[in-house]
Amino acid sequence: MQKVLKAKEMAYADEKTITNTGIHSLVLMENAGRTASEIIINRYSQKEEFLIVAGSGNNGGDGLVIARYLHKAGKKVEVLILAESKEKLSKDNLKNLEIFQKINGKVSFVTKQNLRKLTNAVKKTQIVIDAIFGTGFTPPVKGYREKAIQIINKYSKPIISIDIPSGLSADTGTIYPTFIKANLTITFAFPKLCHILYPASQYCGDIYIVDISIDEKYLKNIHRYIIQPSKVKLPLRKKDSHKYANGHTLVIGGSTGKTGAVIMASKASNVSGAGLVTAVVPKSLNPICEQTLIEEMTIPIDDQNGIFGKNSPKEIKQIIKQGKYTSIVVGMGMSVNPYTKNLIKEILTISKPVVIDADGLNNLANLENFEKLLIDRKESTVLTPHIGEMSRLTGYETSYILENMEEVAKQFALKTRTYVVLKSARTVIATPNEEVYYSITGNEGMATAGTGDILAGIIGTMVSRLNPKDAVITGVTLHGIAGDLAVEEVGKESLKATDLLLFIPKAYKTLENLKESKEIFSFYQKLI
Repeated sequence: MQKVLKAKEMAYADEKTITNTGIHSLVLMENAGRTASEIIINRYSQKEEFLIVAGSGNNGGDGLVIARYLHKAGKKVEVLILAESKEKLSKDNLKNLEIFQKINGKVSFVTKQNLRKLTNAVKKTQIVIDAIFGTGFTPPVKGYREKAIQIINKYSKPIISIDIPSGLSADTGTIYPTFIKANLTITFAFPKLCHILYPASQYCGDIYIVDISIDEKYLKNIHRYIIQPSKVKLPLRKKDSHKYANGHTLVIGGSTGKTGAVIMASKASNVSGAGLVTAVVPKSLNPICEQTLIEEMTIPIDDQNGIFGKNSPKEIKQIIKQGKYTSIVVGMGMSVNPYTKNLIKEILTISKPVVIDADGLNNLANLENFEKLLIDRKESTVLTPHIGEMSRLTGYETSYILENMEEVAKQFALKTRTYVVLKSARTVIATPNEEVYYSITGNEGMATAGTGDILAGIIGTMVSRLNPKDAVITGVTLHGIAGDLAVEEVGKESLKATDLLLFIPKAYKTLENLKESKEIFSFYQKLI
């Protein structure tokens, strides 16, 4: 999987590569500028005029290397440095300025007194390259550089940002009052969190990662990854297998008005590859489920006005004891009351892999000392909360969770020995071993009722057939790709959860094709 870094982590790897490996900082800067310029020339081969707006630090130095290679390629290049003089530049920036000037490169300094020069240059050029601030910058932008960024954004030229769009923080998805709105971002060695987290990622445009010879061994303690679809593990169906060999998922949920939730989860489990699926529902709702679930089986149990009743925990325990179930998915549409709370408590004592979703999580949050119940489980537990459900589990405000999704998910997974699938615009997976995985599949069309039920059903199948970590990674990826395929056909506004059921088979095929293909990586790769 592709590691994704914070600013300090990137700086540490950069420093250690220089001091321990012996690769000079100027060599790293040269690698960065050369490879970035190749992308720019390939992408904008028909453009002849480029304006590079550089800062005084090493990001500006990268911009000067790019300027040299564009100049060498016969492009018309102008560099404007947002600094008062050469004395304000970093050592490597200054060195590349001197090299650029020796080949008669056009360069000048811009201060608050002559911002008109920047305005005129932006108006005239075809492409603006933003090399003002790099990953080490801490927002917000201050002084005349704020006005400079506003000028660059104003004239709607294609903007290429080097490393990150200036004005953003490398470490978050937060946006600030002033930042570059890029059409293309070229980042070095590893993607940064701002490239994948909303809303900042919306302003990065297309993102390319270029190899500049950073030694990855200095990042061996970083366990934060972007899920690469081609690297996910798929369950293997043997030629001589039978239905019981491919898992039997028990799906528990539903209440009056919410039968659709348990139905969708059951169907998703089936189409994701389960050998058998059985849905357990309140007795009065069974006729509805029987009419809709064809390949899937149903078991009606104790019912209290369309909700699981007083005897349902005891009946569930007996059903699981008598059956050969390989995983349990519980919570979808089940409602919240003392009986359903006891049902969740009973399920936590059963030695089967369990996926807890929706009202299952809300009931869990109401249990006394639920964290100990999770820790004491003998089998894996997967929790699939959205932000509101995570708030009920942790006591944190939703705003805090949104701004700290990784840390909240990681600490909760570590504390409870569970696998946490925290759902928002980006899904964060945290494991009990402090690994974090970001999914970059899926789309805003999936922000509709029922898509979480589909995900729970998919993961329910996967935990029967893969180890827990691979199960959640594969389940989330399959779900996201199904959504991406569905939205291409039905559109973002019309997408509904049951559309995903139709596209899960195609998503499977997409993943199989990615794994079978021979991937050829050049010096850069595009971050999808």
